[in-house]
Amino acid sequence: MKPAMSLEKPRLSARRSQRLKLQVPVLVARRNSAPQPDPEHAVTLNVNACGGMFELRMPVQLGELLVVTNKATAEEQESRVVYVGPNQPHGRKIGVEFSQPAKDFWRIHFPLPGHRTNGH
Repeated sequence: MKPAMSLEKPRLSARRSQRLKLQVPVLVARRNSAPQPDPEHAVTLNVNACGGMFELRMPVQLGELLVVTNKATAEEQESRVVYVGPNQPHGRKIGVEFSQPAKDFWRIHFPLPGHRTNGH
């Protein structure tokens, strides 16, 4: 008898770190834009070791490069737009992925993927 095949589709992009709801004040600016528009102040909705999500009023496109500055530390991180949500009254939800690893950018410890923090 042959073993049963899984009907589940493999995940194309398994999470490299757990996503956490965390509000961090950031400054977001376009990379390589001439003339350089004013950066936009935002607050993260959630973060992970590889990037984060926040609402922006400025229009951005998938794949666009942005510079995200953690206002608490003044550290900058080049980031690529990987998600653009629908228009909302306060802007769009924008997901970014850091161009280079920056696990300490948010200054928090991220649990390993699949690790539960509620004791179960």
